Amino acid sequence: MKSCVLAVDTSTDACSVALLHDGNVYSSHELMPREHTLNILPMVEALLAENGVAVSQVEGFIVGAGPGSFTGLRIAFGVVQGLAFACNKPVAVISTLSALAYQAVQLSELKEGSMLTTIDARMKELYWSRFEVRNGSVRILEGPFVSSAQSIDVADVSVVIGTGLVYKEEMKALKKDTLLYPEERPSAEAMIQYASLHTDVVWQSADQVEPVYVRNNVAKKKLDQK
Repeated sequence: MKSCVLAVDTSTDACSVALLHDGNVYSSHELMPREHTLNILPMVEALLAENGVAVSQVEGFIVGAGPGSFTGLRIAFGVVQGLAFACNKPVAVISTLSALAYQAVQLSELKEGSMLTTIDARMKELYWSRFEVRNGSVRILEGPFVSSAQSIDVADVSVVIGTGLVYKEEMKALKKDTLLYPEERPSAEAMIQYASLHTDVVWQSADQVEPVYVRNNVAKKKLDQK
């Protein structure tokens, strides 16, 4: 893992930035619906300035790859690719659902079991992935997918996290003792944690990275529903 890394995520209604510098992680995470364009770059600049780091000192950038809001993903990629091109530094993409998995482990202190990470996809659907937790480490079992809540069987799930829980009443066989974290959004800090713990994270040139949309044609979906 590089020693100075900047992470950015705007895949949901939150603006999230985090900085790894000299072994410490500093972050800023705020709910800002429809204000990403105005606020994300000032948040990046403020976080760097507060910690005495020039953007030229950043050795690599991380961006929340999705799934999530189409517009939000494009904003984060635009900011990160612009900074990376300017500095000639590499970029790594981290799944928003994987970031939520690490947040769920920290919140629940789950050591063994399975979890579902979710993001509200609107139109009565959610983005989701299923993860296995063993000895506190996380491994993806399936996903990412987009589907209705009714189609997901969560009978064996110990933890469900994310804004997709807006549809929790429709989830099949959700147990009463399942731990629920409906307010959590993917955080840039968790993305840095993921990159720190996984040796398979790929660092690429800025022109090679792309968002993970999962739902490829939102306009057609809306038309079909009408």
